[in-house]
Amino acid sequence: MNQTPMKLLLTNDDGIHADGLAALERAVRGWGTATVVAPNEPYSGCGHTVNVFRPLLMTEVAPGRLALDGSPADCTRIGATQILPDATWVLSGINEGGNLGIDVYMSGTVAAVREAVLLGKPGIAFSQYHRGIVAIDWAAAEVMARRVLELLAPQPLPPGAYWNVNFPALDDDSAAEPEIVFCPLDTSPHRLEYECREGSYHYVGSYHDRPRQPGHDIDVCFSGQIAVTKVVLEGGE
Repeated sequence: MNQTPMKLLLTNDDGIHADGLAALERAVRGWGTATVVAPNEPYSGCGHTVNVFRPLLMTEVAPGRLALDGSPADCTRIGATQILPDATWVLSGINEGGNLGIDVYMSGTVAAVREAVLLGKPGIAFSQYHRGIVAIDWAAAEVMARRVLELLAPQPLPPGAYWNVNFPALDDDSAAEPEIVFCPLDTSPHRLEYECREGSYHYVGSYHDRPRQPGHDIDVCFSGQIAVTKVVLEGGE
């Protein structure tokens, strides 16, 4: 990837000022031109929401860094058609929290890349799984992102396919680099657990205790490895 200058379109769903986006920007430094088009505020969990019934305001935060008052998919649409139509790759993330298994259908991070695929652009979604209140080591996430990019960028993607990448939560005493594992998507449903309090339903399920199939992306990431999954849209190859 670093042999041929790239034109990279970066976005996310945590917003233009997110630490994960800054880590992704650092990870691609030196590989070409990176242009950021990201939501002006967090849009987490928005799925593939797009806005077509109102104008979308674009603000330049800094040279090459643009904030849009729209969803991640909006950012890809505007970025890949109006701002950087010759983008080589669309990269989304690094999301604060995992996007594993069926999360790909609810995640704004992943939707940004899925939109890229619909526009004929290859894309990679990056997410950083974390446990409880343990702070994310964004410097480590940056290193993992660079390792994965070096591996994936030379690999051609068939039409209708994109990469979904999840970094594991690292222990403070972790010395070895997590292994990069290619694995299938785990389509096990979440355990839908709610409590009814005075007529309101409160979700009380645990993301970390969700079902998982051995060798699939949830199991791989929860076991301390980097989960890399090729997701193919219906009708893709």
